[in-house]
Amino acid sequence: MGSHIAHLPARLLRLLMVAALGAAIVGPLHDAAFASSEWGSAGAGEAGPGRTRASRAAIAIDQVTAPVAPRGFVDDGAKVSFDPPVGWIREPPRALNPQSDPPDPAQELVRFQLRTADPSLYEQPIPITSALIRDAGAIISIGLARAGGELIDLDVDPRADRADATTVAGFFLIEDERTYEGLHVLTRYFIARATDRRIVARAVTAEEDWAALALIVRASLNSLRADPSGPNAPPAPPPAPAIELLAPAPAEPQSTDASLEVRRTIIERAAWLLSTPYVWGGNTANRAMDCSSYVSMAWGVARYTTESIGWVSEAISKADLRPGDAMNLMMGRDPEGYGHIRMFEAWANEAHTLVWVYEETPPRAVHRVVVYDDRYQPIRLVGLSNAGQAPLVLAPAPAPEPAFVPTQARNGGNGTPTARPTRQPSTPRPIRTPVPTRTPVPLGVLPTARPVIPVTPSPTSSIRLTPRPTRTPLPTLTPHR
Repeated sequence: MGSHIAHLPARLLRLLMVAALGAAIVGPLHDAAFASSEWGSAGAGEAGPGRTRASRAAIAIDQVTAPVAPRGFVDDGAKVSFDPPVGWIREPPRALNPQSDPPDPAQELVRFQLRTADPSLYEQPIPITSALIRDAGAIISIGLARAGGELIDLDVDPRADRADATTVAGFFLIEDERTYEGLHVLTRYFIARATDRRIVARAVTAEEDWAALALIVRASLNSLRADPSGPNAPPAPPPAPAIELLAPAPAEPQSTDASLEVRRTIIERAAWLLSTPYVWGGNTANRAMDCSSYVSMAWGVARYTTESIGWVSEAISKADLRPGDAMNLMMGRDPEGYGHIRMFEAWANEAHTLVWVYEETPPRAVHRVVVYDDRYQPIRLVGLSNAGQAPLVLAPAPAPEPAFVPTQARNGGNGTPTARPTRQPSTPRPIRTPVPTRTPVPLGVLPTARPVIPVTPSPTSSIRLTPRPTRTPLPTLTPHR
């Protein structure tokens, strides 16, 4: 309680600053004009080709009295355009589309953000996480479904999905709004009515800033315009190479430390669990897990939460992180009070501001590079030593932009809609049930790892979205000195 009171003035000041900034952005724009566009608006309501944005502003904004920037983003190849909020900064293209395993089902066309505090974070592709939002303030991202990905299979039956989908300029629109790890995420899926084209528009802010920014963010998303017969993105590139966990040279006394083999086993378990759907409170391998059950299973211990995992771990420093250690955000340090935990694998830049992690996060467990977040406490499984080293494996460079993929007639042109996958509810997560604690493992004694028993998914299961492809053995990486 005392820590919350101590931080209250700063948080109130931040809210006031964001509110003032929102007013500064919105206030001068009530009479702003809209530029013309050759595509109909996919933001709200039907709008035929040839209309200017001025003539359909009332439809697109849908009673929102804050128009957005008069000069917007236009991608003629993708046949997509929209108006970012005035004053927002366009992220460099090199920061988009970070590689992950499994890959993101959408390829980003553009991101706009409220501000940029640390430009070095955007020198390589980086995903949108709470740490990045702390730097950017807020982000709007527009992307296309990747050919062969799961978004292509997302479909709408207007006869059965009327409660979930609305009709907008040649598309069905599905909106999803949720909070996670202190973030407020608003996602709109645009599903072409006549083709397999799929567009994803996403806005992400800190939860405490959403009320001040919601007006201009929604107005910006409402301005999105797209051609329903435009292209999709090409298939996702292959995942980043596996990181070889390097042992010390044979001459070093600690080279026989048993912790090194335990760490390899931990990382192997984490990799085996990739693609497991995120379900809060879940604890079933490859079917349903949350962040803490994912790390617990990778560590080979009983199921713990972000609050109770301290029974089998100890705090360490950032400099002492080794593969298989974890970074834990306890509920008291999470603005939403849920907490989060991710597993450390390697550093992704020399400044140690980017890190390779394994984590279970909506919608599923991934292996990727994220911004290091100093709110997270580094922790280590009790009994593991400090042997070995933290590899330095630079984040993958941006991939060259491949050609777009032409869309296909919906369902082979027969006009019969297919059932779309069941959406997970966006209601707040329930209160956690305390997990029974157990006797701590004595220092210096390695916990016995549970054998990993492969689970064969049920043929009728609808939770798992896509099977994770078999990893191809990759050459050993040369250690960085």
